[in-house]
Amino acid sequence: MTQVDWITVSKIQCKRTGEEAALLEQRAYLGDPLPDVCQPYKVLARKCSTGEACNLSGFSCRWAYTNPNYAPFAL
Repeated sequence: MTQVDWITVSKIQCKRTGEEAALLEQRAYLGDPLPDVCQPYKVLARKCSTGEACNLSGFSCRWAYTNPNYAPFAL
């Protein structure tokens, strides 16, 4: 059976909202991993914990799905 969880990958202090924001990944883990599979999980989706607040405030951000050119989690 496959298990799906939201995992916090990293945290930043968001310059636009002034709050701490967490980058979350939705990961699917295989119930019985195959021995030749290199990756133990598959990333299904990514989102930011403050994405909804950014959308309501009019901030455009890649993780809020409104601006692919602005990515605050990029290194």
